[in-house]
Amino acid sequence: MYRHRLFSTGGRCPSASAGGFTLLELMAAMVILTIAMSVAFQAFSATIRGWRRGSDVVEGLQHGDYAMTHFVSALNSTIYFSNPRRTYAFLIERDTVNGLPADSLSFVTASSAFMPIDSPLRKGPHRIELFIDTDEHNNPALFSLAFPAVANLDDVKDEFDAEPHLVSRAVQGLEVLLYDEDAEAWTDQNWNKANSVPERMRLTLFIASNEEDEEPITFTRIFEIPVADSVKVGLSGPTTAGARSR
Repeated sequence: MYRHRLFSTGGRCPSASAGGFTLLELMAAMVILTIAMSVAFQAFSATIRGWRRGSDVVEGLQHGDYAMTHFVSALNSTIYFSNPRRTYAFLIERDTVNGLPADSLSFVTASSAFMPIDSPLRKGPHRIELFIDTDEHNNPALFSLAFPAVANLDDVKDEFDAEPHLVSRAVQGLEVLLYDEDAEAWTDQNWNKANSVPERMRLTLFIASNEEDEEPITFTRIFEIPVADSVKVGLSGPTTAGARSR
């Protein structure tokens, strides 16, 4: 009787019952689960990166539009009058900061754009200088300086101890290109005509992304300054540029 019960299972091992899983099946299930989790994590990470990039773009659009609007206002109100002291000289200088163009502009304007609210120069013509410099965190940013319009250009920075005004931390690059009529192309040639105004200028702002591996957002606008035609024939008094942008 005892022997009959012992071998009544037909010779099969009780541990390998039909309801269990083999080691191979468990390993295969773990591999499939790992792959599924990896795909889900990558999809989630891509969604987060896309959301962050979208937020950067929206924020960049706001900063870029704000800065470019002020450039339009300042350049539209440019004042020019040729004199030996170069009081109304239009100046462009070239530079780079952290691999981005960091050009500077300096001209006389009647606009209050880029000016601090408490500046006494807001209500009249003044020289404005716009440039890229590092802030207190050693990050590039857009700054402005304002001086009286009647100041001697050669000594203006020595005579007036003006404090730079932070315009935007988001704007970390500024490029100014001039149109070469002979080459029919935009160039980064230096502007050495102190007593003149460029006829056509292309301005590009670089808005840095919060992600280091992302390319900066760029804003570009072309300015045509009609007063440049008057400069060629000479001016008898101050003239506003009335720059058109597009």
